[in-house]
Amino acid sequence: MTPVLVSSLEEAERLLAAGLVKHVELGFELTSDEFFHFASYWCERGAKIKKNHRHFVISLKKYTLPPNQT
Repeated sequence: MTPVLVSSLEEAERLLAAGLVKHVELGFELTSDEFFHFASYWCERGAKIKKNHRHFVISLKKYTLPPNQT
């Protein structure tokens, strides 16, 4: 499946969180802090991050919702 090219971190997070896509390509520059925060959050949820020729690609096989905390 071809990844969806996104132009902002907010767009990537929105698409992944909604489960609308399984593969997102970050088509923009990130600071190291932004990258590690983003990677930490999504890798805890089962995402894999790879670097293609130009950009990072986030692949999410199955998104699991965290349990409700009451």
